[in-house]
Order: sequence, then C-alpha cells, then structure tokens
Amino acid sequence: MSRTIVIIGITGNQGGSVANVYLNEPGWRIRGLTRDPNSESSKALAAKGVDMVKADLHDPSSLVQAFKGANLIFSVTDFWKPFFNPANVERAKREGISIGQLCYNLEYEQGKSIADAAAHPEVVAGLDETGLVASTLSSARGCSQGKYQQLYHFDSKADIFPKNIEEQHPELAKKTSYIQTGYFMTSWHYMPHRWPGKQSDGTFLARMATAPDAIAPHLDVNADTGYYVRALAQLPPGKTAMAAGEWCSWGSWMKKWAKGMGFDEAKVGYEQVSVEEMSEGGGEFGKEVAEMYEYTTSPGYDGGVPMLKGEDLRKMGFEIPMTTVEEYTKKEDWSLALNV
Repeated sequence: MSRTIVIIGITGNQGGSVANVYLNEPGWRIRGLTRDPNSESSKALAAKGVDMVKADLHDPSSLVQAFKGANLIFSVTDFWKPFFNPANVERAKREGISIGQLCYNLEYEQGKSIADAAAHPEVVAGLDETGLVASTLSSARGCSQGKYQQLYHFDSKADIFPKNIEEQHPELAKKTSYIQTGYFMTSWHYMPHRWPGKQSDGTFLARMATAPDAIAPHLDVNADTGYYVRALAQLPPGKTAMAAGEWCSWGSWMKKWAKGMGFDEAKVGYEQVSVEEMSEGGGEFGKEVAEMYEYTTSPGYDGGVPMLKGEDLRKMGFEIPMTTVEEYTKKEDWSLALNV
C-alpha cells in the first residue's frame, strides 16, 4: 500500500530537495502544496507524478483539506520572501513596526496555520509515528538569554516549532521531529559584496561578525536536505537534527573554497568585524544577517543545544550525502563573485 507525504514549499529549496528524495523512494506518493498549480514549476512537478494541490499557508482551512490522508508532512515557512516584498515594507511603515517584526508576524502565522491544521483530529490520527518533520532554527532570544531580541528569522520559526505545538498541540508534538538547516552554501548569491568579496588586488576576503575560530554548519540545501528529512521520518519522534554537509569556521570555509577553485590559499582571507561594520549600508536586512553571524560565535548557530548531526545519522545506517564546501565549490558557477 502506498503512503503519502505532503510537502510544503515543494517549489523551493528545502521542499524541492525533499521531493527529489521521495520521488525515488518506493511506495511513496507526493502531494505538493502550491499557491498556483498553473505555474511552470508546479506543472513541471506534476509531470513527474506529484499531485499539486492549491493551498495557502495563511488559510488553515485549506491546509486541513490538503493534509487529510497524509502519513508524513514536511513543513517549512518563509521569512525572507515577504521581507523583500515592497508591499510589506509599506505595510510595516503604516503599522509603525520594522519589516523584521512584520515578517516575524507573517512567518509565525504561517507556522501556526500549519500546526493547527496538522493537529486537526482527522489529520493527526492518520500520521505515522513520526508524522511531521518541521524545518526550524534555534531560539535566538532563548538560547542567548535575551541578548538577541530581534533575530527575527530564527525566533519566528522556533516560537512555533517546537514552542507553540508543545504548548498548544501535545498530540501533534508527540509525532514531530525537527530539522534545523545550516548556512546555505548558496547564500553567497545574495551577498556577493561580502562573501567571498573580491578585492582590488585580486585577492578574496570575507568580512563577517563571527569569531575566526567559531565552528558553523554549512549545507548544500538543494542536494542534501531531503536525506535528513527521510532519516528523521524513519526514527522515533522527538529528534532534532542539524542538516549540514560540513562544520567549519568561516576562515576555514574560505580556504576550502580556494582549494575547490584551484586558488592558492594565500589568495583568500577572513576578517572578523563588528555587527555595525558588517551591516553598514544594508539597512534592516544587513542588521538581521550580521546579528546572525555574531550569534554564531556565542551561543552558536545551533544555540549551543546538542542535536543529531549527519555523521550520527550515517552511523545509524542512513544515507546522508553531506556535501562538503570543496565539493559544492567545484560544481557552482562563481562568475558573480569573480567578476565583481
């Protein structure tokens, strides 16, 4: 008998990776949620056999229908797309709040809609022992003992998964595990002036607010995320895993990047700067990102909370590719960085 996984965000990075894994997993049917079943990305997935269903993360009733009959749900919410929506920028001004606070509110609303729908009696009863794998991040406010009050894209996730469902939906919480995602290796696309920044003398320098020896998780999100989700779904609930292909400092990242590019290590460098220096000229986006890099120093990107890593899952017998920085570097097109 076939089983059904419902994938939220199937046209995005994380959901797309989960879909790629389950398309090759015998006995599974995939139901993908989309706001527009007629989009090119939705049609492409439908052509592969995915059942694309129209749903809205801000409409819990549409999610209940989409979740019915599911054995497994993969949940992911979105902070950054609303952040860069000009209409939301104007809305934040009208409401007298920052764009970060508004996007916290919007992402929290998405997560609550997912949790409320998954906890519906007709849905939760049909879920597997581990029936919800939710993408989240550490609680910056909690893990830093209140130091970081406005690291919104961390707390908007953590305040729902796990905080809200443990408080409001205990039966769902008993069937839930969590995946945290490391720094996306693709993030350089959005910050080419900082990482890896090309200098006037032809060298490359990364300037970030993380201490030079602070170890951080790095993830090839499109290639590896789905394998972590599959592993968590096969384990008893209540687990948290950090999805990362490699853990290393940013200084080490630059050296690994140089090796993948075939450059002399002397051609790259790393410099720690303050939050103010890193965020200069970047507005609220720059501050949000720079504080994340500082947070990575202490208590750590994972909040200093122990959780499963890729090597732990491998020892349990799961297939976890764990793409390294060097491997990712070799397959990427770096023209955006090289031609600055």
